[in-house]
Amino acid sequence: MSATAHPTSSAVVSQSEMASPKGRRWISALTLTVLFLILAFIFVLPLYLMVLSSTRPGGYIFTEATNLMPSYTTLDNYSRLFAQFPFGRWFLNSVLQAGGYALVTVTLCSLGGFALAKYKFRFRNALFILILVSQMLPFNLLIVSLFVMMINFGMVESYLGAILPLAAHPIGIFFMRQYMLSIEDELLDAARVDGANEYQLFYKIVLPNIRPAIATLLVLFVLEYWNNLLWPLIVFRNPQNMPLAVGIASLVGQYRPSFDLVMAASTLATLPIIALFIFLRKQFMEGIAATGTGMK
Repeated sequence: MSATAHPTSSAVVSQSEMASPKGRRWISALTLTVLFLILAFIFVLPLYLMVLSSTRPGGYIFTEATNLMPSYTTLDNYSRLFAQFPFGRWFLNSVLQAGGYALVTVTLCSLGGFALAKYKFRFRNALFILILVSQMLPFNLLIVSLFVMMINFGMVESYLGAILPLAAHPIGIFFMRQYMLSIEDELLDAARVDGANEYQLFYKIVLPNIRPAIATLLVLFVLEYWNNLLWPLIVFRNPQNMPLAVGIASLVGQYRPSFDLVMAASTLATLPIIALFIFLRKQFMEGIAATGTGMK
């Protein structure tokens, strides 16, 4: 007699559950969770290695590179960083310059986006396209002419010289325009009927409705200037005026790079950006999610 194998009832139930919509959703959720955990690990690992290397003497950074556990831990790198270099001044310069750049740029982008979204004038669309096309120009092509302008205006070695040439941001204007398209024209017309002028219209009606967009651009622009090396490197020659990016680059000497100090400085430079994102994360995500709703 030949024995015939029959599937057990539990196997049949398991297959039916997996084939059901609920089972497919469970598999999709599990797959996405695993994928996001892998991506999170990929993004977090370099930060962890940076912090770990900042607590190791310079001679052990490469010899212990594969060791993911703390070893030879010391805070001497941080004390040397503040003792041998004006790191506190660099940090303050970055805070003031990045904050000033973000405030000026967000203000200009808000006004420009409002004009392009809510005012009808001749060549409005052509002007908008021209602004977007200007984003395609490599910044390297403009460096010489911008630097000559800063010399003529006497803005070399000044915060204004580092901020103003970068303040007209095409992507920021585009972002604000798309966000403001979602504001109903009837709301603005009602305010005009009530006697509000254009300045009151902007500050009392528009600004309260674009707070998520403002928070989003503040985070992006602070991060952009915080990591900017090229233009501050050209504008500043005095170490007392340099931001963090230029100061950290100066730690990499020509003959003996101080990677232990670079890791310590990079760790301290990363903390404010993480804190800013945590503080504004809700508004940041709302601004990113809502930008596309204004597409017209």
